[in-house]
Amino acid sequence: MLNNINIAGLSEYANEVKEQNIEGKASYGVKLNWESGTKTTVSTKNMVLGEHKLIRDFKFTIDEPNDLLGVNCAPNPAEYMLGGMAGCMAVTFMAGATAMNIEINQLQLEIDGELDLRGFLGLNPDVNPGFPELKFIFYVEGNGTQEQYEKLMERVTMHSPNYNTIKNEVKLIGKLQS
Repeated sequence: MLNNINIAGLSEYANEVKEQNIEGKASYGVKLNWESGTKTTVSTKNMVLGEHKLIRDFKFTIDEPNDLLGVNCAPNPAEYMLGGMAGCMAVTFMAGATAMNIEINQLQLEIDGELDLRGFLGLNPDVNPGFPELKFIFYVEGNGTQEQYEKLMERVTMHSPNYNTIKNEVKLIGKLQS
């Protein structure tokens, strides 16, 4: 074990995926139920990892602050999105550090961005309702060198699924059912 990650397990899983591509496929999903106002509850769907079904039974609440018509009882959708991206980036960083035999004592990641809500409110069609940019900073302490940490950060930008989903255009397919 290094960084509380099973090194042998990480290596075995990578080899399994290398031998059988299907084992590297992961299917995720969520289901959202509107509660009231801006408050919703999200439930995770079961995950399929390779040929295995994994039970995922988690719920979380989403809301907006009072100033954005919510009751401020939970993080808002943007905060969850940024948190999901940060979590995925941290997992990628830590898996890479473990594979490189670097012991991490502390890792923090900050992500910041600014929305122009005129886009969300439909007040200006020229305003992007999404984040035009996101800035992130890794704070790391461990036995690695600056060069190794920079290589890990580069690895994150190349291999973190959530980072790359946000960075690259993703095809969204929607339908309405009533």
